[in-house]
Amino acid sequence: MNKKLILILACTLFLSACGSQTVTQAPTATPTPKLVEMAMTDRPKISLTPRQDGHMLYLKINKISGNISQIDYELLYDAGDNGAQIEKGLSDTIKDTSADISRDLLLGTESCTSGCKYNYDAGVTGGTLTMTFTTKNGQVSTFVTPFTLNSTADIKKSGEIKLPTENFSVKPKVKLTGSDYFLIMKNFLGGYTVFSSGTNTLAGDYPQQ
Repeated sequence: MNKKLILILACTLFLSACGSQTVTQAPTATPTPKLVEMAMTDRPKISLTPRQDGHMLYLKINKISGNISQIDYELLYDAGDNGAQIEKGLSDTIKDTSADISRDLLLGTESCTSGCKYNYDAGVTGGTLTMTFTTKNGQVSTFVTPFTLNSTADIKKSGEIKLPTENFSVKPKVKLTGSDYFLIMKNFLGGYTVFSSGTNTLAGDYPQQ
């Protein structure tokens, strides 16, 4: 093979190698949401009121700031199942926010294929509510609170409704009557709140002024 042919082949291989090279572009990093504490003046009012039978909780979020673009919530609770306690829960993401939002949180399951049938979870005495608020500029604030769910009979027996993890309890000032359900949790605006399925003097914000 003559020198001229060898030179042509060498140049061809060199150019071919150069043409086959690819440039790998570094992946674009996804910005991490900034976790901040929401100012007290921007915090919405959150309520979690039990239904008369204690099988549903009515979640209400009022006075939501116009800067909030998304709200995520998660409700976790322990329920009885054949003598054992198992953790159950429900969650959702709310993107179409307005000043006031409400959700009905069923403590159990429902089937509405041919008329609605409900299977309620038994032995629910409390759990945890977690709420995450995302602002339009990507900041994230969270609110986590334990809650206790008691019937009138439960409170009559123990003499109080209590948040064990918070070491906080409320005792009725007058004798309870009827068959209401009560729920106590931390208040996003400070202190604690007792919600009632009926009209009862035990319901309200604590510590009382």
